[in-house]
Amino acid sequence: MHLSHLNALHALEATLRHGSFSLAANELGITPAAVGQRVRSLELYLGKSLFIRSSSGIEPTEDALRVQELLEGGFARLAQAFEQLKPNDAAGRLRITLPESFSENWLSPMLVEFHLQYPDADLHLDPSNHDIDLVREDYDLAIRYGPTRDTVLEERVLFGDFVAPVCSPSFADQQGLGPDVKSLKGVPLIHVTNRTKDPGWVDFEGWGEAFGFGRDHLSHGVRISKTGSGLQAAIAGQGLVLCGVVEAFHALKAGSLILPFGPSMICQTKYAYRLRWARSRAKSDLRALFVEWITDRSDRFVSELDAYLASQGSIASG
Repeated sequence: MHLSHLNALHALEATLRHGSFSLAANELGITPAAVGQRVRSLELYLGKSLFIRSSSGIEPTEDALRVQELLEGGFARLAQAFEQLKPNDAAGRLRITLPESFSENWLSPMLVEFHLQYPDADLHLDPSNHDIDLVREDYDLAIRYGPTRDTVLEERVLFGDFVAPVCSPSFADQQGLGPDVKSLKGVPLIHVTNRTKDPGWVDFEGWGEAFGFGRDHLSHGVRISKTGSGLQAAIAGQGLVLCGVVEAFHALKAGSLILPFGPSMICQTKYAYRLRWARSRAKSDLRALFVEWITDRSDRFVSELDAYLASQGSIASG
């Protein structure tokens, strides 16, 4: 078996698992055309088609489906073999992939707690939304915001989220914002773009519609692709930003941001933040410690968020 055939089999396995050349390409780090070429080279070598191609996409043939489980198991075992060949110093290292916004705005301010408890831990964070294969790639854990999946991964739900507009206290005073306001005419808005596919996530138009705001004044303002930048602009008194309460929580708790319309004008999302790891990867004491730590920290966060929203409700009613 030539190395090119091994690469082609890897492309075939990824395409079967994802159902498209494009998604397979994202995982393998090559172009969709390169994935298609690798699969095509295997088809030419075998003298048979592995996919039926049409304008609507690709469908695997019976021959391809017949070997899918073998391919998945084979590459999973190769990944396990690589795990056992890694240097011993990797035992004290933990590699975690997680969303950039979650890392920057929720987790990072609390990492000192973990390091105080486990000073010898070598923690490597990769803030990225790239689709990581935990079975085959060199990551111990992934934190992702999304729906549950029936996969080869272990999963622990951390918490869900809410979408709400936030701003600085001084900005709310200047603009006269409060629970009784029903128009954002003339109010500088900060829109965070490039957001999640969560069907429960809303933009300003969706939020305004849910709470009876006039749609004519919800589309103006500044558009920013990074949540952290939007939050910093709001803290600086530059506008009203719509974001996840999870991302804004530390600033809300510190008082540099507020919920000007109160806790009743927030929209609950459908997805949740989830901690995932591969069942097939070698067990790690450090991984178990981090899972225990972040689970405990997540439980505390949910209690803190509930208490914060309850307190804001008391202020609004008072």
